[in-house]
Amino acid sequence: MKTNKHIFILSITAIILMNISIIAQTNPKLTVEKFYQFHNSRNGVLSLHELKLHKRFFTNELYKLFLNELKREDEFIRKNHTDKPHFGDGLPFKPFEECVVDEKIHRNTYEVKEISVESNVAIAEVIFSQPKQCDGELIDTYKIELTKSKNNWLINDWIFSDETKLSDDLKRKDY
Repeated sequence: MKTNKHIFILSITAIILMNISIIAQTNPKLTVEKFYQFHNSRNGVLSLHELKLHKRFFTNELYKLFLNELKREDEFIRKNHTDKPHFGDGLPFKPFEECVVDEKIHRNTYEVKEISVESNVAIAEVIFSQPKQCDGELIDTYKIELTKSKNNWLINDWIFSDETKLSDDLKRKDY
């Protein structure tokens, strides 16, 4: 009897988790929230392994731009083995500032807001702030462009506070 009860509970849990995943894919704001939850669990280094793990959140175009960047980075490192590559500090999905209190590092916080959804394009805003331990001051605000593909929302670009786009940086001619 206990086994049937456990199987029932596990089945219900699996159904709930699948529904949450489906909702996240069909809602641009939740897609961005899921992306940052995942990204914050990773090391942020630009590598083929990390890129493949992040791929499920990206449009094919953005993914291909990152693959091209990896090739360019490899070539740059071969020629300039003592220099830091363009994304040497990690993927540019969030500001790098963190605060330290009593020798403990506290991560920045973020809040995702949906700005607009028109047909198959959505813009979400991500507001990065210092944690409360460090006064909670605003650090930066990014906009994320998403594109609807089938029933999923995929990240297509980042628009930084100075209005530059990640895709333009990835398409730059000179390394």
